[in-house]
Amino acid sequence: MTTQILNQIQILPATQSPKYKGKSLKSANRFQIDPNRPSIVKGLLLEGQVGMIAGEPNLGKSAIMSCIASHVAMGRNMGDMKVNRAAVLYVAAEDAEGILERAYPFMHNAPEGAAAFEVLDEVPDLTDEAQVQYFIQFAKNFQTHHKSEKLLIIFDTLNLSIGDADENSARDMSKVFKHAQRIAKTTNAHVLFIHHVGTSDKGRPRGSSAMTATLDTLLTLQKAEDGTGDAAMLIQKKQKRIRKGRTLAFRIEAFEAGVDDDGETFTVPMAVPFKHDKSLAVLAPTSEPYKPKPSASAPRVTEVLRLMTSMAQQDTEKWFSTKEISNLVGGPFNDIRDNPEAFRKAIGRALATLEKAGSLQRNAKGQYTISTRVATSNEGTGLPITKLH
Repeated sequence: MTTQILNQIQILPATQSPKYKGKSLKSANRFQIDPNRPSIVKGLLLEGQVGMIAGEPNLGKSAIMSCIASHVAMGRNMGDMKVNRAAVLYVAAEDAEGILERAYPFMHNAPEGAAAFEVLDEVPDLTDEAQVQYFIQFAKNFQTHHKSEKLLIIFDTLNLSIGDADENSARDMSKVFKHAQRIAKTTNAHVLFIHHVGTSDKGRPRGSSAMTATLDTLLTLQKAEDGTGDAAMLIQKKQKRIRKGRTLAFRIEAFEAGVDDDGETFTVPMAVPFKHDKSLAVLAPTSEPYKPKPSASAPRVTEVLRLMTSMAQQDTEKWFSTKEISNLVGGPFNDIRDNPEAFRKAIGRALATLEKAGSLQRNAKGQYTISTRVATSNEGTGLPITKLH
């Protein structure tokens, strides 16, 4: 038998490697490393990967995840980690309204179209091949609808996303995470699960070790050392393709969201990073000098145009002040957000460039909107998708 197999192997010239089932081999000596890992949160969440946040109950997992998701949707840096704007699809099995409440402190001032963060309250069974394939197409339509190059998909929680499967079964969990990897690779999203830790070992996810072995990123949530119960540490336990980074600390605060019919203040939980440059939570600006980067002008113009175009698709008659636009831009503006004068000038230059090019219009009040020509050229480009909450 061995002789027959060897006789079937085609002898190729020394300059050409054989193919396996039509696939070419990848040469190690010709391989070039790309140090720029495609990320959603640099040093934390990479594109096309599967991750997990696991922690005990009542540590603020939902508040912290809503904080991360809001920063990603708005393209705002979190702590000293660089965030790239991405559309966020939050699959909430337990409490969709609770997720929206925890995102409210960050998102309530953002006009429709300024940031793509939507919650789905129907969870696919990730053990079912047909449901996984349907969800992949749905996620692609969601991403296309929001015209976003990057995508973050969150399943909250793992246990409610696996149908009748057993989280302690290596076979079941291998199947679930194989499907999760397919979702990640097909959509190029980071697929992030929210899960619980074991009762005896608070440092690892509850259930089969197969899930830990399969994950690209594993983050565990633990109570902060001060023991107040109002803070939690997000610890990087595993990173498959990047070096494990620093621990992130969050404080859980009460955000005043309104007043009820009895005149009492209504609050919702809000997770705030302990150290951050200028996240969605308002901080006093620092006095660090700004060092200009000549290459940032074009990306900043593009960011403003993207923002104005997205908002115009929701309301073509609304005009926005320079201050409102400043509060909504992210990405290329993050490195100067703490320098008010440099930030103001950069916003002004981007708006002036777009107005001169005819992409924006300005009224007598100094407010801006997308020009009629640009708005018309963008009509009909979004794909309809299932209604989300």
